Amino acid sequence: MKTHELARLLLTLPDLPVATHANNHTYASKSDSGSVLVGLLHHYSGYHIIIGNPSRKDLNSPNSYITKFFNEE
Repeated sequence: MKTHELARLLLTLPDLPVATHANNHTYASKSDSGSVLVGLLHHYSGYHIIIGNPSRKDLNSPNSYITKFFNEE
C-alpha cells in the first residue's frame, strides 16, 4: 500500500483516534504510546512512510533510520 491509497481509505472512515500494532502489541491510547508519529524512514530497500511510535534510537541503523518526523511535538 502506498501513502495516497492509505489516505483515500482513511478519508472514508469515521474521524477516530489512531491505534498501531507492532511486535505483537497494540498501541491504542496516549498513556500507552504517547502520540502517533508519522515519519520518513530510510530503509535499505528504499524510503517508506512510517506510522506509529518509533524512536530514532530503536531502529537498525545504518540499515534503517528515520530521517524526519512530520508531526513531532
